[in-house]
Amino acid sequence: MEEKQLKINHSVQKVFAIIEIMTAAKSPMTLNDISKQTTIPKATASRLLYTLMTLGYVQQNPKTADYSLSLKFKLLTNSTTINHDIVSLVRPYMQQISSELNEATCLSLCDKQELVYIESIDSQDNLLNVTQKIGKRAPLYCTGAGKLYLSKMSEEELEHYLAQTQLVPLTNQTIVTEKALKKELLKVREQGFSIDDEECELGVRCVAIPLMDQQQTLLATLSVSMPAIRASREKTNQTVEVLKNATRNFCL
Repeated sequence: MEEKQLKINHSVQKVFAIIEIMTAAKSPMTLNDISKQTTIPKATASRLLYTLMTLGYVQQNPKTADYSLSLKFKLLTNSTTINHDIVSLVRPYMQQISSELNEATCLSLCDKQELVYIESIDSQDNLLNVTQKIGKRAPLYCTGAGKLYLSKMSEEELEHYLAQTQLVPLTNQTIVTEKALKKELLKVREQGFSIDDEECELGVRCVAIPLMDQQQTLLATLSVSMPAIRASREKTNQTVEVLKNATRNFCL
């Protein structure tokens, strides 16, 4: 019996033609330029771009109507410019938060089931300060930012993570059972932020919030780290409010 001959899907071809053109472009592109360079009719190109926008892989400037690839796409393709792009966008918010709270602020991503810090702003006034080195990696299960990533996983993804990860106690505060961790993640989902209460490092408390794209996909996390001695209930509540207020209208 002969194998059925498969046919090329021309819509997929056109989508990748658009992506390749936009990847090569040094700046946002107009619909007309995309149509000309790909030889795809404007109506078809517009429809395909709209689909890519709804999926979060293309963004459109509301003032110029020009198109560009989103940070979500760059994350997916491991673009070498992604860290720079995110840092450039988020750093002003980090400076505002760090100045208002007088505490260290960190920006982190999830990479290969670990948390990696890609930017950090230290407190300028406090002698007792928490510093996170850029490029440092930490487990997801015992960090505020890491638990945000775990809370966004599907049940199947979380089970896979737990099967591959040993919950090692880094301090006497570390959550080391799957049952307790799942209960903690449920709390994170409900409240919209996460706290690391000396779970990764003794003497350090961390409050983290998610940075989402337009499709509510978690792309990065923003956190404030402080010495536990200063992390009163009032300071923790203030930190949550400052983080939420500073990033209320922010979208990657």
